[in-house]
Amino acid sequence: MNETTPGSGTTQAPSAAEGHGAHIGRYQIVGTLGEGGFGTVYEAEQSHPVKRRVALKVIKLGMDTREVIARFEAERQALALMDHPHIARVLDAGATEAGRPYFVMELVKGEPISGYCDRMRLGIRQRLDLFGQVCAAVQHAPAHAKGVIHRDLKPSNVLVSTHDDRPFAKVIDFGIAKATGRRLTDLTLFTAQAQMMGTPLYMSPEQAEGSADIDTRTDIYSLGVMLYELLTGSTPVPSDSLRVAAYAEIQRVIREVDPPLPSSRLRQSLDTGAEVASRRGTEPRTLTRQVRGELDWIVMKALDKDRARRYETANGLAMDIRRFLDGEPVLAAPPGAGYRARKFVRRHKGAVAAAALVAASLLAGIGSFAWQARIARERAAQLELVSKFQAEMLSQVDPTRAGELLGEDVIARHAAGLEAAGVPAADRAAEVQAFATQWARVNATDAASELIDRTILKPAVAAIDAQFAGQPTVAAALRQVLADRYLGMGRYPAARPLQEQALATRRDYLGADHPDTLVSQIGLGGLLLQMGELDAAQPLLLDALQRQRRVRGNDDPMTLNGLNSLGIIAYMRGDLALAETYLSEALATLRRVHGNEHPYTMASISNLGSLLQGLGRPAEAEALFREAAALQRKVLGADDPGTLTSINNLALALQAQGKPAEAEPYLREVLAAERRINGEEHPDTLTSINTLGFVLQAQGKLAEAEPLYLDALEKQRRVRGDGDVNTLTTINNLGSLWVAQGRYAEAMTLLEPAEAAMRAASGGPNAARQVAKLLASLGKARQGTGDFEAAEAALLEAHALYVQVRGAGHAETRDCAQALADHYAARHERAPEVGYDGKAAQWRGQAATPAES
Repeated sequence: MNETTPGSGTTQAPSAAEGHGAHIGRYQIVGTLGEGGFGTVYEAEQSHPVKRRVALKVIKLGMDTREVIARFEAERQALALMDHPHIARVLDAGATEAGRPYFVMELVKGEPISGYCDRMRLGIRQRLDLFGQVCAAVQHAPAHAKGVIHRDLKPSNVLVSTHDDRPFAKVIDFGIAKATGRRLTDLTLFTAQAQMMGTPLYMSPEQAEGSADIDTRTDIYSLGVMLYELLTGSTPVPSDSLRVAAYAEIQRVIREVDPPLPSSRLRQSLDTGAEVASRRGTEPRTLTRQVRGELDWIVMKALDKDRARRYETANGLAMDIRRFLDGEPVLAAPPGAGYRARKFVRRHKGAVAAAALVAASLLAGIGSFAWQARIARERAAQLELVSKFQAEMLSQVDPTRAGELLGEDVIARHAAGLEAAGVPAADRAAEVQAFATQWARVNATDAASELIDRTILKPAVAAIDAQFAGQPTVAAALRQVLADRYLGMGRYPAARPLQEQALATRRDYLGADHPDTLVSQIGLGGLLLQMGELDAAQPLLLDALQRQRRVRGNDDPMTLNGLNSLGIIAYMRGDLALAETYLSEALATLRRVHGNEHPYTMASISNLGSLLQGLGRPAEAEALFREAAALQRKVLGADDPGTLTSINNLALALQAQGKPAEAEPYLREVLAAERRINGEEHPDTLTSINTLGFVLQAQGKLAEAEPLYLDALEKQRRVRGDGDVNTLTTINNLGSLWVAQGRYAEAMTLLEPAEAAMRAASGGPNAARQVAKLLASLGKARQGTGDFEAAEAALLEAHALYVQVRGAGHAETRDCAQALADHYAARHERAPEVGYDGKAAQWRGQAATPAES
């Protein structure tokens, strides 16, 4: 194992002025690690305030021109902005007695990533997991430092060591970092025309040609080269071809010559193929098969000569690799039906939401609405029967049953449905071709959901208006079914008008107490509850419950469903006693009348667990969640939404008991299922991404949690908007993570704008708790930036809210009290005479557990 640090290369003898034993500032040189382009790296010993070995980089003798000093100063400032577990930390900076700048970094122990992977014979999956750490570090640079680019990413600048039996990477040597979003130094840093800065083998085309227009995508290219090498054992452009080439030829090759696909390179390397595969723990044919296809596409997207077609961010590259590892379709997939069809066959238990069953059976009914208009006019007496059949077909648009038929059957059955509906042959052929083209483009649940919406559900809505204007109850039944389908796909705004129209029509024509009317009323109440509109949902559900009791009796499943929904609303409003009354009555009746394996019973068990969790009784909640999850797995299957909800809640109960490591595998199971069934942008998927990030953060896995938060936040902002409470919760979680990393100013840019929006969110204890969490994070961030008065106000308000909604003894309340104790202790150090030590002691007492106090 090597011991090296940024800029190190071959070991050089130290200069006479800075040889062994010499002092630079408070550091004593003990040896030379190597030389970079313009700096010498020494190993040095620091004696105070802590004793440790460090790496000290000083500008090279004879290189202290204004340009180099400016570049070195840029490097030092860029590194000072970095604070990430996978980036070598800068510890100190200064100047020698001769005025030559230096900086001090942690002494990184490890070996280049390519050498480590080969020596340990890591397989492809292990290499991709390790490469994800590198992506997380590179992502941190532009996110944290507003555009800091490494510009010399290569294996020797990514050092890997083994921590807790797992490989751990550190990116080193931001020696030629460029800041695109801020001025790093008062000195001017010029890059002369045609001056290549970096290593040609890993250099992007725009960097090779000396362009001043360099952005973060140049690092994406270098990451692509590194990934190519990790997979194949060689760089895209062989090193031998550049070693003897002239400068202009190097530029031309990098700019113009497309490398072979990684799998092609492996097939071409007949002489070294066995050795390359052996270092990856496999055989040549197996290795080629592993790389061929999706990994080829991912690498080539990162290596695209046109940077506009590369991944925008390192996080985007990392997430596509994660999709590959999880068996999900990758975004780098080229156009064409073959890949998507193979993905569908391979993962047919829900990969493409609802499209198969829609095409197979629905199109024989609802798909022929336009042609059945004539039948409806001629046979008015049979219209009710036809519409019921169509509604029955629509009810099969179920995301959890998405892949029960394969692509060929989908198109064939679609054609049969059109033929049965009497569509002329010429029109039928064109329609089948159009549908086949649309089907071929479907490669993920989100795309399938949109396809269903555009080609099935929206035309169905229009057909209802056109064909059943004279049959209002029929139209209401169809609208109710369509609303349920939209709800199942998480498209709440699209479901709402259909649900409202169905209820209004049924009230007018069937009466307020008709069972169908009550179904629509409870449906609308549940939809509004999902959308967080408690004020609108509660009176609807309360009225429906009273009518259900009178019309259907206390033991009817719909009555008990209403009880459950009202219990959830009471909990969200903070009336926990009423919530327990509703949920306990519902569960006891369901167990007695319908048994434990009824769907409503299982949901009720989970709901009561949620209440106990909110009451601060996570151990009792855990027992209920375990019972519900076991029953639902048995009866409904592992992919049922209710099963996933119970597993998710079980994980949260474990987290609340301080067991995040036990919670993590449950959350990973839920997230994988949500992605497979609902797609990346479904509200449940986004909630699961955020929750997994929260549990990883609780374990101190901040580097793993951050890309999850960033991914969830980007999608929530697009899908739900900045003011949605779920978006704001993710903002709060990401802000608290940055606070934990000491990135206070960056956290402020997220948390301060979110404060007003969080206060304006729906009422109830959960919203108040989220306000308290945000204020606690904001208080810590303000303290980190030195705004003590504003920090104090935020922390005091947060504590008061926690007391109100969680109680004085709850762990979250005590954590906030500890934050106040730390706050006053910090202020006491600055102003001992004010009496802050007394306040710190007071809050420490409130933070103590009963046993401690």
